[in-house]
Amino acid sequence: MPRIVVSGVPTTASRHIAVLDGMRALAIIGVIGYHTRPSLLPGGFLGVTLFFVVSGFLLTRSMVNLLERLRFSYPHFLRGRVCRLWPSVLATIAGTAILVYCMAPSLLPKVRGDALPSALFYSNWSFIFRKLSYFQSAGLPSPLTHLWFTSLIMQFYVLWPLLFVLIFQLCRSRVARAAVIGALAVASSLEMLLLYTPGQDTSRIYYGLDTRAAELLVGAALAVLMHRHVGRQDDEFAHDPPHWQFFSRTVHVRGRELRVTGQQLVNALGFALLVVFCVCFAIVDPQSAWLYRGGYLLFALLAAAMIWAGMHSGVFMRAMGAKVCSYIGSRSFSLYLVHYPLLIVLNPATRATPLPWWGYLGQFALILAVGEVFFQLIEAMRGTPWLPWLTRAGDNAEPARETAGERLSRRLTAFGNAGVRMLGTAGTRFATLTARLRPGAVVGIVAGALAVLVLMLPLNWQAIAHARAVQLRPELALTAEQARKQLAKPAPAPSPQPEQPKGTDAAQSKGADTAQPQVSALKVPNNLDPSRWQCDAAAQQCSVRMLMIGDSVTAGVAQTLQQHFPQAHIDGAVSRQFATGEDLLAQFLGSGEDPQVIVFALGTNGAATREQAEHVVQLAAGRPLYFVTALAPVDWTAASNATFQEVAAAHPNVGIIDWSALATAHPEYLYDDGTHPNELGTQAYEQQLYNALCPRD
Repeated sequence: MPRIVVSGVPTTASRHIAVLDGMRALAIIGVIGYHTRPSLLPGGFLGVTLFFVVSGFLLTRSMVNLLERLRFSYPHFLRGRVCRLWPSVLATIAGTAILVYCMAPSLLPKVRGDALPSALFYSNWSFIFRKLSYFQSAGLPSPLTHLWFTSLIMQFYVLWPLLFVLIFQLCRSRVARAAVIGALAVASSLEMLLLYTPGQDTSRIYYGLDTRAAELLVGAALAVLMHRHVGRQDDEFAHDPPHWQFFSRTVHVRGRELRVTGQQLVNALGFALLVVFCVCFAIVDPQSAWLYRGGYLLFALLAAAMIWAGMHSGVFMRAMGAKVCSYIGSRSFSLYLVHYPLLIVLNPATRATPLPWWGYLGQFALILAVGEVFFQLIEAMRGTPWLPWLTRAGDNAEPARETAGERLSRRLTAFGNAGVRMLGTAGTRFATLTARLRPGAVVGIVAGALAVLVLMLPLNWQAIAHARAVQLRPELALTAEQARKQLAKPAPAPSPQPEQPKGTDAAQSKGADTAQPQVSALKVPNNLDPSRWQCDAAAQQCSVRMLMIGDSVTAGVAQTLQQHFPQAHIDGAVSRQFATGEDLLAQFLGSGEDPQVIVFALGTNGAATREQAEHVVQLAAGRPLYFVTALAPVDWTAASNATFQEVAAAHPNVGIIDWSALATAHPEYLYDDGTHPNELGTQAYEQQLYNALCPRD
């Protein structure tokens, strides 16, 4: 994704390729769209594949030209890559740490855990070893998750030149070199296929360099195939144009003669591939098995074909190199680095309703503005123009007059470098490495290094984060007693609610049976008999023999529930799937346990199907059964809750406790992950469960 320019070497590697601007722009729009709202662009993650192909193409193209001129130096080459990536990554870490502490302190421990791996470019393997999924990072995802990309790219920058030099020396023809690279890409894709297991976490194969190398290698193979020897212009094909450029046919369409040329076909191919990617951004499911069975390789090949089509003069090249594409593409790396932390902070998991369309446009405008500032201060090298289509410094025969700002910047940098050199040899080397960087990039390096060092200090970061979170959300500091008192305060008069569907709330519907117990729930089981147990409204004590099976939400409130339901059997576990809950219910009932009420509170860790919910009803064997609606910042909870209500409507002994609606109306009940109740929410959860089992006074 960073633009690769070999300074001072007048080779074709430094020639600007307009189609790559359009591809970068397309890629970053897809990635930002996916991270903003996955349901909006579910396939936007394929933008990463575009970035991989472009990066592999540019890196290899640069190496081929240097190797042909016998000017390739691995240390010098690697130093250039580090100077391009490291300042931006370190500045991102520093800026994210400050942003998170000020606005989303609950994320601070996540930033601490990922700061060092991101700074040293091994965060992708850190996520693999910690089994952190890219596609299931709901609640409180790390704001540095997206830096897995820069880690993988840097690993490729380190290893690929060594391997490519060997290929370059052993294989003398372009076709042979491309064939070897293609074989490596196929091997990488085969490894991805063999490691993929349906239904299992895909972090290992999504983050791994070995399994994602195919996309980078496809770009590398294209660079080798399109290379022309020294002195040839591979962009314009001024020498020895390919045979397809001479293709020309006349076709008859409805009595009219149309002339079709090779250039028109190539342009049509480019636009067709552009449409394919746009459509796939909108429809591809990131969990699709076919992606790991050759799908990523297929998209990489399509991206390579788009580069090939766009490197030939024509309307497609001009369209992909339009000013808007050139601008967004030139800022794509900066936009990638800043967008994810900003989106995490701007879209907290506790938000109950989605933003309106103009809200998302406002966020995109903010990302664009911050990305521009980041580009000008951190990413851009000295001499980079303000806009990509302006003349670069040094291109004119007559140097431009130095502005006052540039003069001040030069003097400050010279003063800083002089101070650094006073530190000795290490300082001198640092000043040499940063000679082409803008002052902001040097500040970013220092700030990032300090941020990483501070975050590594053995402090109680959980306490620091909690103290800051309490400043922003005072309800997080409430004790159980304070929470109960706050809940006991009279609530404002509710606004008129839409009429409930018939049979959805037996306790409140006017046509309800007079024998129905007056308990409060979205739907009450028709055979619920509160006379079988004792209820103490003052102490909120209930002697019901309740069997409750749930996930981490249940585990978090279990201690409080056990105090108020002393005869209950409450079993909650982190990351519990719905199918596991079915097995547990069968196990408990099969062992002779005979609950008076069953409460099933699963659905936050995966969608519940109609068949699974029906199986739970079957296992209940006519006992009163409550489904608790799930709430989490993921797409499947709405579908699960709809399934629960459909099943409840079909079975009289099944009821619904609508925790989702209660917590959505009161986001202050939840921690910042938008899923787990805080102390105030825990007391509200207990009261809602009590009201669903005990009659009102």
